[in-house]
Amino acid sequence: MDKIGDNASQKRFHEFLNKLGPRPSNTFRFFERINETYSVHGKDQCDVIANIVFKSVAAVKVLGAFADEAKPKNSYYFLTLTRKQFEDAARQLLLVKNYRLEVYVMKNKNQSEWEIEYSGSPGNLIQFEDILFLNKEGFVGCGMLSIRFQRTGVENKMGIAFIDMNEYEFQVAEFVDDDFFAELESVLVCLAPKECLVPSLDGEYYSKINQILERNGILVTLLDKKDSSSKVWKSDLIQDLRHVLKFEKGQKEDPNSLPEIAMELSMNALYSGIKYMQITSDADNNERFKMTKLNFEKFIHLDSAAISAMNLLPKPGTSVHSPSYRWQSILGVLNHCRTQQGQRLMTQWVKQPLRDINTITVRHDIVQCLLEEPGVLKDLSEDTMKKFPDILVLIKKLVRKRFNLQDLFRIYQSILRGKKLFETLTSLNNATVKSVLCNSLESTLTDLGKLKSMVEEVIDFSGIDRHEYLIKDSYNETLLILNNKMRKILEKMDKLHDLAADDIGLEKGAVMKLDYTSQHGYHFRIPLKHDSMLRKSKNYQTISAIKGGVRFTNERLKELSEKFKLNRDEYKIQQNSIVDEIVKIAIGYHGLLSSYNNDIAQIDCLVAFAVAAQNAPIPYVRPKMSAEDVKPRNISLKGLRHPCIELQENVTFIANDANFKKDESHMYIITGPNMGGKSTYIKSVGIAVLMAHIGSFVPATEASISMVDSIMCRVGSSDSISKGLSTFMVEMIESASIIRSATENSLVIIDELGRGTSTYEGGGIAWSIAEHLAKNVRCFSLFATHFFETTNLAVTEPTVKNFHVAAIANEKNFTLLYEIRPKPMEQSFGIHVAKLVKFPQSVVQTADKVFNEFDEQNKIETEDDSKILKKIENSLDKMVMENLEVGDIQSILDEINKDIKKSDGHYKKMLSSKNV
Repeated sequence: MDKIGDNASQKRFHEFLNKLGPRPSNTFRFFERINETYSVHGKDQCDVIANIVFKSVAAVKVLGAFADEAKPKNSYYFLTLTRKQFEDAARQLLLVKNYRLEVYVMKNKNQSEWEIEYSGSPGNLIQFEDILFLNKEGFVGCGMLSIRFQRTGVENKMGIAFIDMNEYEFQVAEFVDDDFFAELESVLVCLAPKECLVPSLDGEYYSKINQILERNGILVTLLDKKDSSSKVWKSDLIQDLRHVLKFEKGQKEDPNSLPEIAMELSMNALYSGIKYMQITSDADNNERFKMTKLNFEKFIHLDSAAISAMNLLPKPGTSVHSPSYRWQSILGVLNHCRTQQGQRLMTQWVKQPLRDINTITVRHDIVQCLLEEPGVLKDLSEDTMKKFPDILVLIKKLVRKRFNLQDLFRIYQSILRGKKLFETLTSLNNATVKSVLCNSLESTLTDLGKLKSMVEEVIDFSGIDRHEYLIKDSYNETLLILNNKMRKILEKMDKLHDLAADDIGLEKGAVMKLDYTSQHGYHFRIPLKHDSMLRKSKNYQTISAIKGGVRFTNERLKELSEKFKLNRDEYKIQQNSIVDEIVKIAIGYHGLLSSYNNDIAQIDCLVAFAVAAQNAPIPYVRPKMSAEDVKPRNISLKGLRHPCIELQENVTFIANDANFKKDESHMYIITGPNMGGKSTYIKSVGIAVLMAHIGSFVPATEASISMVDSIMCRVGSSDSISKGLSTFMVEMIESASIIRSATENSLVIIDELGRGTSTYEGGGIAWSIAEHLAKNVRCFSLFATHFFETTNLAVTEPTVKNFHVAAIANEKNFTLLYEIRPKPMEQSFGIHVAKLVKFPQSVVQTADKVFNEFDEQNKIETEDDSKILKKIENSLDKMVMENLEVGDIQSILDEINKDIKKSDGHYKKMLSSKNV
């Protein structure tokens, strides 16, 4: 059995675990051991982490002190991790699986007392930044959302505060929401928080809020009631803001002067967020944050149903290097970004499609310009943009004072590359590129010029080839003395190099080299094929003999190398105080570097849009956009394709058209067999509209789009039972949100509504929702359904148009054409589809037989129903024309009831089910 310490210490540790209490289900606990190892305890969490790190639970062991027990307790199981394995597990748990982490260290050597050293959660990664990001590319957002809710009369007032630790920003907003909290869900999609702080208060509405958060995959953290109801929270908040806010030049340096302070609910939420994240306890946060008011009207309304229905984002944990990443989501299709900052911004843009036609036009102009200059586009995508580091990571290290000369040099390199980028963009000679990209980039680079000059003044560039980042000796007298000593030592080693080359009989420099590594210091190196010549002399000791050559030294070279190392180490000690001063100066450029980072990200995203448009199987086209208030409104898409499906191997996509026009064609009702392409078609329309609003070109041969205020979806029938919701309940929640929120400027996409209940009820629900959208809302809608009765809506509503997905069927063959054609589908192809997917012949024959029986019965029932309806119609006419008394009317109704009971129609079944 594997052990952690002796049996006595194990038992003491287990006593501590018992005293610590049960582990919350959403929290993982790690215990830091000696030699940078970590242990995890409890079979439940050990199994999760073992699968993350080892892809197997075989590594999970049982504590030796309890190994003899017949059934070891859950807490007796343990897992030991190296530092790297712990870091890998932490990344997965925090960034992908949305868990909280606690790391404990020993207070005494006998393992009886431990304390939390640091902790983190998906929205509060501050204490894990070193582990997760600072030595890795790929920094991700760690925004925390805090919510306050107030019920006033019939209104739900929401106050939110979003704490963005990447941009050092407090974003606040207040808004009125409905009982389904549709606006809140749109906010969650827009901001994409990993974690949300909610007061631990009882009540129906707080329960609904928590359900929405969990449904969107957001970790819910309940605050203590005392934290939510503190009477002095406002005065405490003002004190906190005085420490952490950075005021603009000329702005009154008083939090009370900010207009956002009047937003009471939002400020209460912000206070909780600041306390929970302990922002004021970290001096590095002083005078870093700005406060802004969020304006969600700038973006199209999207909810989680729309994100899922249109496959906007890849599945959690999907790597950008995965072969399937490119075609699994719209983000994958568009994300040809070459920088980490670009990839982060692209994710944000996909979730925040714009409603500002001017900004959209600017993006389209720039993408078009890049496509018209394929040579420049290739240079930008395949060379220039790839060389930019993740400046946000460097900014984080700078602010945290973990910045070194190598980081400073990387920023210097990025400034030089920025100048090349500016020259490339300027060469496009495009007015929009110049005003939007070049002017901003030029201004930022000019302001960063002093930082560039400082780097050139202080860094010794000659040492960088040896991967040594040193201050120039001319910068300080002590450094100059030490550098002269090192120079003299190098001269002596060079002479020693001459002597050794003559001694061994090999040419200096070309064959025999004086080499340096951090592990071996200075040494000689010759090709492996000359090893025999080296062995002739006893004056040298071989260090290693590998494919790259034979490394060797002698006593004098070892002595000189050691002296050089001592002088160099002293040089680094002396320069540390200088580096500290340089870091203080560089911190002053924090804001400019952040702006520069944003400039690079924006350029990278626009280049990515152009690459996506260019690389598509059929190049994307620029959409002609018109503002929401421009009449007549239309969405016209010719040769429309689904951008994900057309990228899949061995797929030849069949394009279709869509043509919506105000007061002529508002709604498409689409019928046809499963697998025929109904869902793909309606999603393609929504995706094209969304891509246009992001600023991307669209997968079509021609596109004209009136801007929309929201894209609302009810697609698919996947269960959410794990979150306590059935398929039908999810349908009803999403449909209710559409009915309440859709406006005449919305785009609504509904697929297979009503399948989670009986045929009659499902058909009734589908009809009523379609009718409401067509008659009352009058927005552009796509409605795919198997309830053929819904197609009759086109008879009474001229703006409703029927379409079907084409198929050809006969006794032997069934062929799906994937074309959208006018008119409703004339027959059902369910059994043909069963044959297509190779159902067993006996099953198909039984289905065919039962279908024919049902069809015949339905004809009989329909005939009886027609007779009953005719009699009811005549009776109603008689009641109206003859002005009958109540008793006479009751007699007629009784007679109709008897006729229904004698019939074999649907109405008899309905009466029987209700015991009438």
